[in-house]
Amino acid sequence: MTISELSITVFVTQLIFVGLRTWNVISIAEKNLMRTVVSGTLCHIAWLASIAIGSVSMYEVMNNGDLRYIPVVVASIFGGTIGSAIGLTIAKKYEKHKENK
Repeated sequence: MTISELSITVFVTQLIFVGLRTWNVISIAEKNLMRTVVSGTLCHIAWLASIAIGSVSMYEVMNNGDLRYIPVVVASIFGGTIGSAIGLTIAKKYEKHKENK
């Protein structure tokens, strides 16, 4: 994969990971076993893909001084940060919906 492809992949998998983690936490709080298993499995797959790419990229930067991988690291940071903001928005909407019941 090219650096651009790695950057896009890690950005997207970070967004997916954080969104699925939010869904997973809500499912656990609701004690919904099926949703917990499904969301947990998908969350883990996204995490594995993201951490694999991110780890190799960090290794290349830190151990080999290969600065070409910096965009991958930055994409991971932005994906996680934006994903967290989206996750918080989802959690707030869930809480508001729960209060209105």
